[in-house]
Amino acid sequence: MRSFIKAGVISIVVLVSSGIVFAQFAKPEDAITYRKSVMQVIKKHFGSMAGVVKGKMPYDKTSFTTDAKVVAMMSKLPWEASLVPGSTEGNTTLTEKALKDSDGFLAAAKRFEDASRELTVAAESGDLAVIKKLFGATAQTCGGCHKPYRK
Repeated sequence: MRSFIKAGVISIVVLVSSGIVFAQFAKPEDAITYRKSVMQVIKKHFGSMAGVVKGKMPYDKTSFTTDAKVVAMMSKLPWEASLVPGSTEGNTTLTEKALKDSDGFLAAAKRFEDASRELTVAAESGDLAVIKKLFGATAQTCGGCHKPYRK
């Protein structure tokens, strides 16, 4: 399963680096699918870190750092797809408020990006006390976006 996730991450990185991802989405459904895929990868890696932070999984610095790096990289990707007109309708949990309050939405997204980057630095240090503190702060940024902009 881990290799499947890594392959997906590599595919997304290739698409991003070639500029394809940032082209206009042909349909709102394409933006929804892209956004949900990115969020699923974030959820998987954030969940792995949560297991460590909660003491349910053993701490392995290399694995935790890899998860943190994936989350930090992915944290930059879903926002353009979140602002596509019509992408708040259909099979999505994104509310219309994200489009109407795009400045607030993007500010919340930026807080998540920044917190994810800080968590990566902490993960690289191996200091579990700092990691736990920054993991909590990063988790709060998730809620800071989910509460106002998610159905």
